Amino acid sequence: MKPLVALLLALATIPALAQPGQGRGQGMRQMPPPERRMGWEERQRLREEVRSGQMSRDEARQRWREEREQRGIPTRSPEERQKMRRDVQDANRDMQRR
Repeated sequence: MKPLVALLLALATIPALAQPGQGRGQGMRQMPPPERRMGWEERQRLREEVRSGQMSRDEARQRWREEREQRGIPTRSPEERQKMRRDVQDANRDMQRR
């Protein structure tokens, strides 16, 4: 009788384990659209400058941000990003309920 109960319990939990959890997928970020990407040569140049000690990582990040601003790409504050993230999660939750 115990093996039968264990088997039924295992079969009952399989669909729950197959569902995506809340934490999945957050470790991987999607690649930004082409107009927001830095070119390969530009990235390599910045990496080499940081590696050789010509520039600190913070300086490289600042230069990257300045280049983004010059291209007209808006920068969002952490609060704005968090609000957008919550809005998207809420919208996804609403879509799953339909």
